[in-house]
Amino acid sequence: MPYMLVVNAGSSSLKVAVYTDDLQLVCKGSVSGVQQWLTECGIALRDIVGVGHRIVHGGRLFIAPTIIDEGVVEQLEGLTPLIPLHMPIALEILRELRLLLPAALHVACFDTAFHVTQDAMARRLPLPRAYHDRGYQRYGFHGLSYEHVVQALPAQSGKPLPQRLLVAHLGNGASMCAILDGRSVATTMGYSTADGLVMGTRTGAIDPGVLVALMRNEGLTPDELQDLLYRQSGLLGISGVSSDMRELLASSETHAAEAVDHYCYHAARHAGSLAVAMGGVDAIVFTGGIGENSEVIRSKIMHHLAWMNIGTQHVVKADEESAMAAHVKKLLAQ
Repeated sequence: MPYMLVVNAGSSSLKVAVYTDDLQLVCKGSVSGVQQWLTECGIALRDIVGVGHRIVHGGRLFIAPTIIDEGVVEQLEGLTPLIPLHMPIALEILRELRLLLPAALHVACFDTAFHVTQDAMARRLPLPRAYHDRGYQRYGFHGLSYEHVVQALPAQSGKPLPQRLLVAHLGNGASMCAILDGRSVATTMGYSTADGLVMGTRTGAIDPGVLVALMRNEGLTPDELQDLLYRQSGLLGISGVSSDMRELLASSETHAAEAVDHYCYHAARHAGSLAVAMGGVDAIVFTGGIGENSEVIRSKIMHHLAWMNIGTQHVVKADEESAMAAHVKKLLAQ
């Protein structure tokens, strides 16, 4: 039987899944070694006909799922400066699987692609145009998750997709997206995955003047600043306890409660901004590990948004892998 393998290398995990050629899930899990895991699932390497690779950043080059060849690999390597914490591991896994499965069709699925529907005003940064021309713009991320929500919500709810849909992908990395008529019109992440919402260890939106001051007054190098913004801040930085929302909610520490309240308040602030991009909100979807599993966090955010009178609230289980499998199937058919 032909199978499709999808590989999702995130900021804190390596998730893999196998699907049949009619998109039925065979097995799924978080792993350290793909080949051993396939063997444990009873899947022979020769039966893998397609492999989908989650690639966080497609830059301006890649705006749709793309069949991977050596030229594409070189172009992806050139995008590493745009996403230095994610791209190296994704490329390492990609190279290993191309060697392990040379006969399979390998497909790159991009988190940024869903947001190419945003207009120029939503994507532009207020920098001199020369910088924009060199690629400094808002890209947006978590696109595969948002794509899955758009596909899955009508089937789950039994109703058409709401016209003005606000989706909150809340996990270790977190963002929100304004989806109008099924298309992304605004999102909280921008040039990098450190923008927007407060996250597990990432700052989210922060006054750029603070970054200048940290380098000038505290003597932080670019690498030290990057480490501070991506690995030491967010929920971990505020609480001093943990980056894990479950641990913070269970903690009696005052700073843990402060981190939770900060997270929910600022998530609601961003939601209000995204409502402007759509002219209102008809429904909200929570997805991602925190969004799906924490009723407390959902309630706290919705409390701040009570004034918006959002009519419908949904929870959709995140499934970037199924969205990737659908892309692999389509390109295999072609």
